Amino acid sequence: MSFGVFGMANQAKAHAKSEAARARATLAKSVAQDAQSAVAALEKRVDKLALISMALWSLLSEKCAVSEEDLAERMKQLDAMDGSADGKLKGQGEPCPQCGRAMSARHGKCLFCGAERTEITPFDDVV
Repeated sequence: MSFGVFGMANQAKAHAKSEAARARATLAKSVAQDAQSAVAALEKRVDKLALISMALWSLLSEKCAVSEEDLAERMKQLDAMDGSADGKLKGQGEPCPQCGRAMSARHGKCLFCGAERTEITPFDDVV
């Protein structure tokens, strides 16, 4: 009779391990789906930024006779504006009109007080 009790205990342990593995697999699947969504959102932002850049460059080069050398020099200047010439822009965010804290250009509302953004630009969702 005691063998039956041990057998039931082993079955319960095996079942608990199986359920724990199933829960970890479900969590891993969810994390992977979140990562795929994040990658898709980043790809969309990069595509929009590339389109904006191409449009701006074509306008500048056609209408203002700006050279590629001029563009390269301006890129260097802008890159260094944040104190680090590393090929990246580190935006500070505009101050919220209601609470004064920095608002992310990616959000339509202030993350601190909920105030709506008042100025919308083509760069809002790519910077």
